[in-house]
Amino acid sequence: MCAFSQGEYRERTSRLRQQMTERGIDALLILNEGNMNYLTGYAGYSDYVPQLALVCQDEEDPWLILREMDIVAAEATSYLPQSRILSYPEKYIGSGQLTAWKPISDLVRERSKSSRIGVELSGKMLGVKGHAALSKSFGVSEFIDADGMVSTLKAIKSPAELTYMEQAGKIVDKAMQVGRIAISVGARECDVAATISHALHAGTPEFPGSASRGFAMNVGSPANAVHLAWTDEKYKMGCQTILELGAFRHRYCSALSRTVFLGEPTARSRHVHQACLDGFLAAFDAIRPGVKSDDVERAFRHEFEPRGVRKESRIGYSIGIDWTDGGPSIQHGDETVLHANMTFHLIIGIFEKTDGYIFSETIRVTDSGAKSLSNMSRDLLVNC
Repeated sequence: MCAFSQGEYRERTSRLRQQMTERGIDALLILNEGNMNYLTGYAGYSDYVPQLALVCQDEEDPWLILREMDIVAAEATSYLPQSRILSYPEKYIGSGQLTAWKPISDLVRERSKSSRIGVELSGKMLGVKGHAALSKSFGVSEFIDADGMVSTLKAIKSPAELTYMEQAGKIVDKAMQVGRIAISVGARECDVAATISHALHAGTPEFPGSASRGFAMNVGSPANAVHLAWTDEKYKMGCQTILELGAFRHRYCSALSRTVFLGEPTARSRHVHQACLDGFLAAFDAIRPGVKSDDVERAFRHEFEPRGVRKESRIGYSIGIDWTDGGPSIQHGDETVLHANMTFHLIIGIFEKTDGYIFSETIRVTDSGAKSLSNMSRDLLVNC
């Protein structure tokens, strides 16, 4: 069953074809699986094998080209008719001699004879050999770099997309609450993670969670490593836990991060928390249509830098399908102008030798400013 109406999918492709006209592209090869989902509804998780969506300038609907095994999943989740879902034989998977890019390129050439071909060149499975196989098949030395074209479309969310993200926001709040409560002396880290995972997937009585790409949970004194998972160690008094969670509805993500202290935090930890919170709020208050991403980052730095806490990484990025959706970042030098219904993961992460802390929320740009998709407390979280 499709997550959106046929009309919404076709409107997305129409806007993409307008970009193709501006770039002189007749056929566009979409390799990013999240982008394939955005254009067609295909909801499989098979980006470890060659696959793509083909958008032709003179056709209303895309084509899907997948391995044979994925056809049933595409028919179940995409709005496309069976006639526009194509496949190549399974013998090309895992072969040291054969490349699936050969039959894929043959299927593309049957539908477009143009040499003005755009390709998402950073596609996960393309690689040097895949690029060489496509180039040989099409008889071109290079393709038009199409990276970022679909991400530009995804930056501003539709009402239906925002609904899914708001639902995911309620789910991730619940998961953070139950995870925070589960942290106690003697509890195993893996049991806390299991509690969180159950909440992320069970969702709420109104709507369930969807398949996710996991979450980060690092425990330490301080917890200053990024994107680590849990262990089977038991909690001890005096440690802290960094939780970076993401809940999903139809692949649309709302992320939420908090740091939980087991026992009384040190004076330094309290200082880092306050610096992060004040910087977050300064950035949050600066967000509104018409300002630039760089302006938001500058507001954060003005409040944060005098506190004597080091942070070199960006403070936010566009969020949507599959979490990070390839859109703008909130960082120094990003000149993207913010528009209503953009969504960002506004994240203040500190990962230094002596300091570890994380605080984040998923926010929506509204006509009157920023709106958080979370109702989680912003107070320092301390479990006794």
